[in-house]
Amino acid sequence: MQKIIKEFEFNGTIVEIVENSLGLINNTYVLRSGTDKFILQKINTYVFNNPVQLMENIYLITNHINNLDKVTLEIIKNKQGGLLVESNGDFWRAFKFIKSQVYLKIDDPSLIFECAKCLANFHKNLLVFPFKKLNTVIPNFHNTSFIFDRFKEILLKTSELEKIKCISQINYILSKENDCKIIHNLILKKKIPLRVCHNDPKISNILFDSKKKAICLIDLDTVMSGTILSDISDAIRTCCVSQSEEEKDLDKVFFKFDYFEVFIKSYLRVNYDSLNKVELSNLVFSVELIFLEQGIRFLSDYFNGNKYFKVRHQKHNLLRANNQLKLSKEIRNNRSKLQKILDNITHNF
Repeated sequence: MQKIIKEFEFNGTIVEIVENSLGLINNTYVLRSGTDKFILQKINTYVFNNPVQLMENIYLITNHINNLDKVTLEIIKNKQGGLLVESNGDFWRAFKFIKSQVYLKIDDPSLIFECAKCLANFHKNLLVFPFKKLNTVIPNFHNTSFIFDRFKEILLKTSELEKIKCISQINYILSKENDCKIIHNLILKKKIPLRVCHNDPKISNILFDSKKKAICLIDLDTVMSGTILSDISDAIRTCCVSQSEEEKDLDKVFFKFDYFEVFIKSYLRVNYDSLNKVELSNLVFSVELIFLEQGIRFLSDYFNGNKYFKVRHQKHNLLRANNQLKLSKEIRNNRSKLQKILDNITHNF
């Protein structure tokens, strides 16, 4: 790793390297010199097979946000002025460390308010950015119809024993085929517009200061075209729940409807005018769908040998899938309750 470090334009001599294990995809390390700290990451090329295009996106987005005088990631370039260092087939990138704290789950409504405001400002700041300039680093990333079809393909290669063990999860997912097509079809019909989206605005990708105020969104790897609905619902997926997606005791896992109300109020206060009527009418459904989508992705990875998400044990992705599918069912059973909350909020705009 010292060889890699020497290729970047870090201030001072690096005296400490600490691995950060929070991320599910890339390998992340916190470096410290005398007075400065930096983030060094090895990009997961199984997930991101074109690191050059990936970093081009991040460069464009961070430049745009910087020009608005807003806080965002600051790329540390290599000594030749490039965005990456390649070594033995691995690709490394570095960022300036932002003094902050992160949360894996939230037990404070004021943090929900901050999360929603941060995401809404991110969307608003990028409204004028032409999304077609961005590379598609992961095709069909939030295309739930595609994700469903891929799940069926993986099932064909899955052993009968594994399928029997997971028959209830499989049957539930297969019963939702039509639901998985709804948002994608609305995009194809141009009723839901494509915009610049973060595409992974989970709670752990939002930095907070010591006063619990949101600083900015990080992990910009998946910033590309998408629908705001996926971003809103994915943020809600990790903010408005009793436990994180890592919780295996499903009795402890439930959706927090009061947090949903706080989140929606905060988001729409900033970015209501940017959403059209079709987006608003599908917002509640999108929350159900994002839990289902994530459940499908976790179960697919479990059947496929745990190649995408980092795991601590062989059944880790199965436990995550069970967590997300339970929440998807809870949203489905309470759609009218959530819609009433949304309607009461939008009535005041």
